[in-house]
Amino acid sequence: MLRQTWVYPDQGEPYLKGSRLPQAEGKGYATVLPDLPDFVSPIDGRRYSGRAGLREHCVRHDVVPTADLAGLPTTRPVDQLTRHQKAERKERIIHAVNQHWR
Repeated sequence: MLRQTWVYPDQGEPYLKGSRLPQAEGKGYATVLPDLPDFVSPIDGRRYSGRAGLREHCVRHDVVPTADLAGLPTTRPVDQLTRHQKAERKERIIHAVNQHWR
C-alpha cells in the first residue's frame, strides 16, 4: 500500500504533497533590498561600504553584527542585592566556614 501525505493549509483546499505548489501570498515578485550604508568601524576607524564591507570587517576583526544577535538569550541578570545585604551574606559565609574548621 502506497503512503500519501496530504497538506492542510490554513486557507484553501487540502492537496496531496508534491502534486502542486502552494500559492504564495502577494504578487510573486522578487524582493530587492538596497545595499547597506557606509560605516566607520569603531575598532580600526576605517570606512567600510555595503554588505561586502560588513562581511570583510567581521572576518578581519572576528566580530558579529549586533543585528545577528537578536533573539538570543541575554546574560544572567545582575545581582540586585544591596551593599548591606551583600555584607550580611559575606558575614554568614565567614561564620559558617569558621564553624566548620573549629
